[in-house]
Amino acid sequence: MEEYKDIFLAEARDYLQGMTECLLELEKDPSRTEHLAEIFRAAHSLKGMAGAMGYVPIAKTAHDLENMLESLRSGEIKINTELVSLLFEAQDTIQLLIDNVDDQQSFQEETEALRKKLKSWNYQAQSCNQGVQEEKNENFPVNIDLNELLNEFEKETLKEAAFQDQNVYYVRVQLRDETLLKSVCAYMVVKEAENYGEIIKTFPEAQELENENFGLEFSFLVLGSFDSQELQERIKKISEVEDVGILLTNTADLRHKSGEKQKIQKNGKSNGTKNNFQELKTVRVETAKLDILVNLVGELLVNRTHVVELGKQFESERLKNALSQLEKITSNLQDAAMALRMTSVKQVFDRFPRMIRDLSIEKNKEINLIIRGEDTELDRTIVNRIGDPLVHLLRNAVDHGIETPEERQKNGKLPAGTIILEARHEGSCVIISVEDDGKGLDPEVIKEKALSKNLISPEEIEKMSSEEIINLIFKSGFSTASEITDVSGRGVGMDVVRASIESLNGTVEVKTIPGKGTKFFLRLPLTLATIKVLLLKVGNETYAIPSETITKNLFVASEKIKTMGHNKAVLLKDEIIPLYSLKEKLGAGCLEDKPLYCVVVVNAGGRKLGLIVDKLIKQQEVVIKSLHGTVKNIKGISGATVLGDGSVVLIFDPANLVE
Repeated sequence: MEEYKDIFLAEARDYLQGMTECLLELEKDPSRTEHLAEIFRAAHSLKGMAGAMGYVPIAKTAHDLENMLESLRSGEIKINTELVSLLFEAQDTIQLLIDNVDDQQSFQEETEALRKKLKSWNYQAQSCNQGVQEEKNENFPVNIDLNELLNEFEKETLKEAAFQDQNVYYVRVQLRDETLLKSVCAYMVVKEAENYGEIIKTFPEAQELENENFGLEFSFLVLGSFDSQELQERIKKISEVEDVGILLTNTADLRHKSGEKQKIQKNGKSNGTKNNFQELKTVRVETAKLDILVNLVGELLVNRTHVVELGKQFESERLKNALSQLEKITSNLQDAAMALRMTSVKQVFDRFPRMIRDLSIEKNKEINLIIRGEDTELDRTIVNRIGDPLVHLLRNAVDHGIETPEERQKNGKLPAGTIILEARHEGSCVIISVEDDGKGLDPEVIKEKALSKNLISPEEIEKMSSEEIINLIFKSGFSTASEITDVSGRGVGMDVVRASIESLNGTVEVKTIPGKGTKFFLRLPLTLATIKVLLLKVGNETYAIPSETITKNLFVASEKIKTMGHNKAVLLKDEIIPLYSLKEKLGAGCLEDKPLYCVVVVNAGGRKLGLIVDKLIKQQEVVIKSLHGTVKNIKGISGATVLGDGSVVLIFDPANLVE
């Protein structure tokens, strides 16, 4: 079974995500029974898959969840916020067990507590329903074990019917003591029931009923969607019938006979669920194998460039054509390999509706989350790492941004706040924005907090523009929260957001209007496997700077460079740009006196910096190589690349380089 574990885990997480989406929709509109049917199918499939794999705690928990959902489908209990929270708790417990699939027994206490809650809620609902039933017939059974009554073929028939939203009723008939022709009476009852649904099985068997080999009672199972009370009244009108009881059975209790395993398919869903031809067009591949492929393609590109350079030494038309074809094929191969690394941001965005729902309940706020552009694709590595920064931004929007319904109404706003999470392509980048219509950021409050926490001096803050003051929220330890909560207020968050995004060669910007709202922009590269860089010379060495971080390149006359304290700066369009000599920063020598200096202006951590270099070479798309061993964590260096001539070039991280 170990060989199927990864398949199980991947499919189980897909089912849980689908349950989350359907539960949120069902809470908004309980009449959407198709969502309830999807949740039921997911729980049923999880139970079967876990049972086949031998993951008993998961199977048992999913079974109890399935029973609860069956009560919902039958109308015994109704959807409300408290019940949805319980169903989410059940989902969270299953997720916990799946995340720790090799150590499920460590969470026995949490699992048992959840199962007791589910059983207690379900029992109360059924007891209420059964109390009405027992008033009609005190001797009628309140619980039928279909596993004891049916063979395996009949069980499968009923389970398939359950997926089609058909009900299975157990009908028990009591005849009068003086009944003479019992077989005729039984025949009339069964024929009446056939007008409402399909008779699955009789107890005793049909031949025994015909031969009158039974007492004054007989029963049968009928499949269909009908008014059970109407059928009960129709049967009661048949002469010789003393009493009739009809019970809606629980098909969720059906199980496979001992030793039988539910087969897990490698390509598609497990048995007992609907299949989808679209799913057969996909195949799950280990990400490590994709990384190996992309690295090999990168090596091929480096060698291609080298071969093309060597080929220029020979005057051969055939060689030129062959090299041109080689360049075309390898470029197409690179595009295909890069496409394999791309995945939509939906897998990250999908977790946020549930999070916002829980936070809005916790903070007693009304919040509408709008998600746009969830099909936008990014490098898989980036998608895997943007989750935490987005969590910080969304939680802060709930806690700091959106006001309480009372505050919003006082300010002429609708009681419910709105948060918009959007992803879109912009040039060679992807922009992810988080916008709220809350109270916005007040520069005066930020200034006061920054001074009180000694994050900046009074002299420095007086020289800052409103935009620069707003950007103080990204300083480590900054917070405007008046109290520490589970959501925010510990002075941790926005600095982490910026550091996380910059580690992906991205940038963070914030726009705000006090009283109207705040919008954060995360600008991210499409991929981390390849990147466009500017090659430049510092001393005798060649280096690279990511083009996305570069604002402009220019030559600055020496007389325009001013000295401010121990630092150099230049005034560009009423903006003071600090200057740093890369030769001095890298320990490659002192800055020489020149009439003109070559300056690369970069956006580093929300501020513009000028880097003085010796020479600009050209822009080029390169394959990024990670650094390992002793050079792994050098501050200011984000990676390296190999050029066509075989030389190794370090890639700068401008935000950390000047530090």
